[in-house]
Formats: sequence, C-alpha cells, structure tokens
Amino acid sequence: MNPTRLGRLMEAEMRDQPRVLAALADRFNSIGNAVAALFDSGAPVGVAFLARGSSDNAALLGRYAVELQTGLPTCLVAPSVATVYGREPAGFGGWLLIALSQSGRTPEIVDLTRRYVAAGAKVVAVTNDPDSALARTAHYTVALEAGPERAVPATKTVTGQMLAVLAIASGLGPGGVTQRAAAELPAAAADLLADTEAVDRAAALLATVDRLAVVGRSACYPAALETALKLQETTGVMAHGFSSADFRHGPIAVTGPGTPAVLLAGSGPADTDTLELRAPLTARYAPIVLAGTAIEASIGWPALGHLGECVLATIRGQQLALAVSRELGIDADHPSGLAKVTLTH
Repeated sequence: MNPTRLGRLMEAEMRDQPRVLAALADRFNSIGNAVAALFDSGAPVGVAFLARGSSDNAALLGRYAVELQTGLPTCLVAPSVATVYGREPAGFGGWLLIALSQSGRTPEIVDLTRRYVAAGAKVVAVTNDPDSALARTAHYTVALEAGPERAVPATKTVTGQMLAVLAIASGLGPGGVTQRAAAELPAAAADLLADTEAVDRAAALLATVDRLAVVGRSACYPAALETALKLQETTGVMAHGFSSADFRHGPIAVTGPGTPAVLLAGSGPADTDTLELRAPLTARYAPIVLAGTAIEASIGWPALGHLGECVLATIRGQQLALAVSRELGIDADHPSGLAKVTLTH
C-alpha cells in the first residue's frame, strides 16, 4: 500500500485545525466573559480540571494558564478518589470545575461533574458534542464545533480544547493569552501543516527505535505528554513524556545510542531548561530531535511568546506520530485494540 494512503482520516482532521482554531479564536472573548459571569463575587475559590487521556493534557495547559494569571489554588482531579474510593468532593463549594471530554460521554467524567455540581461548584464543560450528557450537566459549555472526528487519535479536538482552556482562563484574570494573540494561531497552524519535510526526516530516525523520550517544560510540557501519547497509540512505540525538570531526576538514564529524545522548546522562560538538556544527552550518545523556536531547531514553529505555542508544539507532535506510523506501514486511523471513545468508570 502507498504509505501516504495510511492515516488519511488523521491527516484530514489535522488539516482541519486552522478552521477549528479560527472559530474558537473568534469566540475567545465571549467564552472568557461567560466564565467570569458565573461568579458574582468576581472569582472562584479555586479551579479544578477533570479529564482523561488527551483531554487531560489540554487540562494541564489550562492549569498552567490559571495558576500564572490568577494564583488561585488549582488542581487536576483524580477521578478514582470519588468513583472507586467513594470520597465525595465536599470541599469544592465556590470552586470552578472545568470538565473536558471530546465526546462528552465518558461515564466517570459525567458522573464526577454531577457530584461537583451537587457540592456547589460551578462547572464549565469543554466538549465537541454540545448535546452530550456532560454538556447538559454543566453550567456553561464551550462547544469545540470541530465537526466529526473519525480517526482514533484525537487531533483537532485536542488543539481545540487547548485554545478553549486558554479562553476560559482569560475570564479569570488578566495577563494571559488575548483574543488578538489567539487569532495568530490559525495561520501559524496552517503554515506548520504545510511544512512536513523536516518532520519526515525525523520520522525516519524515530521509526528505527522501540522507545524514546519526549521532553518539554511549561507550555511545552502538555505538548510533550500529548506527543508521547500520539506516538504510543499510532505506532505502539514505548514513548514517554516528561517535564525537563523531572527528566533530570532519573529518567534521562533511559536515553542512549538506541533511545532518542524529542525536545520541545518554545520561546518561554522555562524552555531554556529543555535546551540545556542537549549537553547531557549528547554525552550519553542519545540522538536528539529538537523542535521549537530556536534557530537550530530541525523542526520549527514561530515564537509567539505566549502559552498558545503549546498548540503549535502539539501539531508538530501529531505530524511526527503520523509520519512515523507511515514509515512503519501502520494505519494511524485505526490503531490495534483502541476505540474512539474510552468508556472508563
């Protein structure tokens, strides 16, 4: 089979991202204003994020944005605390819960959302289905309006969720991504999607290994986790995502001549830490794929100077996953043993 015919759905959905991002950028301020209007006192007591899988990586970006802009207590919910251990979220009155699910049908996400509502939290849902059970439970829903997504690996819904959480954060305090900054992303995404030569070269290397590390920090950390997940589900490679800070605490030991590291480093203040990993990785004879805004990056994206770069880093990760799967002759649209919606409880 012609390798370019493999993963055709995934590629088409990736190429739809500029449209999805543009529509969300147009609604950016209205989303922020609607979130702000949920709280008569002007701000929630704290902010919690509830998600699984790719949605959890988007939630992590949201946590960075909220903490940077507001200083509010912020957390990622562990669903099993309630669903398995039976501990109700009694202390979350006055909080904002941001629940993310592309389908809006994951049972534990819907169940937990109802429990947080009962505990007195205000809930914002981020989903591609505005008629889903999750949307019906929430006080306000950000509908991604991404259209059908048929490939098992989520792409346009993930970057849509990332921009959505930045819009939500904009309603909680000043100093974050603005609508004007968000409007830069669709054109930047289109440029990246048209540029695959360097990605294809990197994929030829990554297709020869069975394990690798994907490393980033701050805005690039959620993208590193998402890139590792995309490589896992499309190719079966043992890819792991790390914060560059955590990577130094031991996991760097997994790298070596046959175990490369993909470094994602944008233009933020935390990205220098990722770039500085090149010396110890070289000392370990580990192959390095550098993606980011540095002039020496083999896979680039433009320096925007804000958390929206996570969207661009994530698109580069999607491209890598698709290209590696094609190198291996794998159809990324239908990875073995995976379903589009994972019904965890």
